Amino acid sequence: MEYEKITKNKSVLLLLIPAILAFFVAIIPTLKYQWPLSWDIYYHVHLAKLYLEQGLTLWDPLTYAPFGRPIFYPPLFHYILAAFTALFKVDPFQIARYLQPIFAFFLVLSFTYVAWKFYNLRVALLAGFFLFFTSVFHRAMLPLPETLALILFPIAVYFYYRALEGDGYKFAVLGGIISGLMMLTHNLTGLIMLGVVLLFTLALKLRKDKVEYRSLGIFLGFTLIVAALWWFPLLIQYGFVFHNPRAVIQGPVQYLIILVKTMGAPALIFTLLWVIFMIMGLKKDDLERWYEKLSRKEILIISWTVFLLILSNAYLLGFSILIDRILNFAVFPVVLMAALGLDYIHSFKGKKSVYDRIYKVIVIILIISAVCSGVFYALSVKPLVNDSQRDLAQCFAHNGGGSGVVMSLTEGLDPVIVSVSRQPVSTGGYQPGMVKVLDRNLYYSGNFTKEDVERDKIRYFVEQSPIVHPSYFTLVYQNKDYKVWRVDI
Repeated sequence: MEYEKITKNKSVLLLLIPAILAFFVAIIPTLKYQWPLSWDIYYHVHLAKLYLEQGLTLWDPLTYAPFGRPIFYPPLFHYILAAFTALFKVDPFQIARYLQPIFAFFLVLSFTYVAWKFYNLRVALLAGFFLFFTSVFHRAMLPLPETLALILFPIAVYFYYRALEGDGYKFAVLGGIISGLMMLTHNLTGLIMLGVVLLFTLALKLRKDKVEYRSLGIFLGFTLIVAALWWFPLLIQYGFVFHNPRAVIQGPVQYLIILVKTMGAPALIFTLLWVIFMIMGLKKDDLERWYEKLSRKEILIISWTVFLLILSNAYLLGFSILIDRILNFAVFPVVLMAALGLDYIHSFKGKKSVYDRIYKVIVIILIISAVCSGVFYALSVKPLVNDSQRDLAQCFAHNGGGSGVVMSLTEGLDPVIVSVSRQPVSTGGYQPGMVKVLDRNLYYSGNFTKEDVERDKIRYFVEQSPIVHPSYFTLVYQNKDYKVWRVDI
């Protein structure tokens, strides 16, 4: 059956094609390795275990010890992880591992489903395959709160769009609930989504379109109600703490490299083609008021993309941002524009048969290269936590006793230790949420005293490179990468 005839079929089952392929691509590293791919998941497993141990708590005593800290990371993903752990009686790391192909499946399906509802099945399928080239597809394999929030992102925007179109307040309610769940999953994703919604509404208002403000109010109201279930008691009890990551100033070349890696070169090429076709479609007398010719869908995807392109350049003004993370949120409108750009070839007039052949060849190349790109990444990706780090964490699980602070002089090791052993650690992941932290530079330098160690309640030191060994240090564990010294005072 020809591609065009297939895509005329309105069966939603066809939307599963890219998602199923994504599932099988993500199965490769899931079966290849016995641990989840991400480093971040160790912090999230720690929180899931904390909820299993202490119930619905707002305080984490095991990270940034001996002080502890409020849990400023939204809890929905951790509740889900904890619930599956309790239900299936399986280690949460293995639950997270098998979430990898499931998350990949649903993220691709979410993108293609909304693209189908906005346009048609052909555009949706093309958008799904363009997605394989993007960093969002790579992150789709990671069992993280951000991945779950990205699955919800286009659905929330779509429901809000339907509400503004006058299709009923039920879409505003559903969109608001999903938006609130995003705020309970990954607050940056939720805030970016709200920014897209508000900017889209403003763009319609500036064009003097009819805007259903009651739908906006309902959408924002339900967002606030759902988000407040966790944020309200947290903020009342502890206020809000957030430390921005350190700003990294990128030059234009570095920014373009990040842009290409995030969006994928094929998507950027056909997005440019879509822009060219849009301009060519305007008559000379339309150029001055081109915005009046745009459909609401086009206003949405353009405002969505421009908003995040501008935001991703905020580092030029001194704001601390992660450029690639911001650009990830623009991938959906970009792959949608790329699909529309490719689809324009199909609608060319003139020598129809010539353009049909060109279109079919490009689609075949796109599908084959997309799947190959995904498989290549799946074969090359590896877990970010190695065997030495996990063995070290097991050492604390068997011998640490759960008392006294572990001072690790290796960045990023603390989430692994605390998640596996439940031993208090001096840092512990999600640095933006820290309140008070030990002076690690003091211990890096070796200029510490016995009084410093006693005051900070340090029981163990983890060494990767040589450190000063006072007489009250005892070597209790060693592998090829690390040594563990116990403080005997």
